[in-house]
Amino acid sequence: MKHILRNACLLALGAGAGLALACSKTAEEGTNVAIKRQFDAWRAIYYPDATEKDGIYIIDDQPGSGQAWRQDLPVTLLTYTMQNLDGSVQYNTREDWAKRLGTWDDVSYYGPQYTLTGKQVSYAGLDRILEGMRQGGTRTAIVPSWLMTYDRYDTLDEYLEHETEVSATIYTITFMDQTLNLAEYEYNTMLDYCSRVLGVTDTLSNAGVFFKSHTEFVEEPKDMPADTIIYINYTGRRIYDGQVFDTSIADTAKYYGIYNPSRTYGPVSVTMAEKATEVKMGSSTVVSGFGYGLKAMHADESATFVFGYNLGYGSSGGTDKSMVPPYASLRFDVDLVPQP
Repeated sequence: MKHILRNACLLALGAGAGLALACSKTAEEGTNVAIKRQFDAWRAIYYPDATEKDGIYIIDDQPGSGQAWRQDLPVTLLTYTMQNLDGSVQYNTREDWAKRLGTWDDVSYYGPQYTLTGKQVSYAGLDRILEGMRQGGTRTAIVPSWLMTYDRYDTLDEYLEHETEVSATIYTITFMDQTLNLAEYEYNTMLDYCSRVLGVTDTLSNAGVFFKSHTEFVEEPKDMPADTIIYINYTGRRIYDGQVFDTSIADTAKYYGIYNPSRTYGPVSVTMAEKATEVKMGSSTVVSGFGYGLKAMHADESATFVFGYNLGYGSSGGTDKSMVPPYASLRFDVDLVPQP
């Protein structure tokens, strides 16, 4: 994701323009002064009508009608696209952009993502884009490289004095929502989903996991003590759009477009443990939300459990972030089955 503009000794600024600037600076110049001259020349050629605002340059602005973005609320829900100055896309969460780029597929996640904003957690330029936006609005703006920093300074000269690791970036952002408390916001989202879809409004007493049993036992159900080896079929999906991202069932994988012919499908073994964080599927420890859900089950039971990012794949998301994005809330449908 890092396209380091400052590492290029010569930057061509336009076909036929015949203009190239050497990456030189005098001892008196700040780190980014020469870079700024290059950037200003590039912008004058390609985006002469961009509107300067607090050091960023707005290319397009479609106002929203909802609440204004607030700097004191640390979590922002948004969709966004990041481009290098040559137009190549670094990162994208927008379905319309994916279709335009020819990268869209029907299993990857496209949609809003939680983003932490503010000093030390987001780029100074990102906060400057969001300032003045309202919910539902979309803004495209160029952020110069010296504002692609987590630090905050009072003046342009101070920004120009400090090296950054990220090049100038063009953002297209749609501001969706904002919250003070991400855990509370996510909990309310899961509560709404579980109430509507599963008829469940309570979580397990020892964890923030919504649990729904689909089995009616005639006799007292059997517990599964630590070190018990059980076999399960499971399906995991994102609650935002219902897309399955992992399953042990071949037909389900085929239906949802994630079938892998090199994988072996069928019931998988799980070793129970005293702690939910120590439950293992095969040789790997499961995420804690899955462990809590399994520990709430009984022999021969089928159940569904839903949990948030703090019990799942966290702020980083899964190994494949197109399938399990950062801060994802997840649903698992699990059947305990006989040993195959």
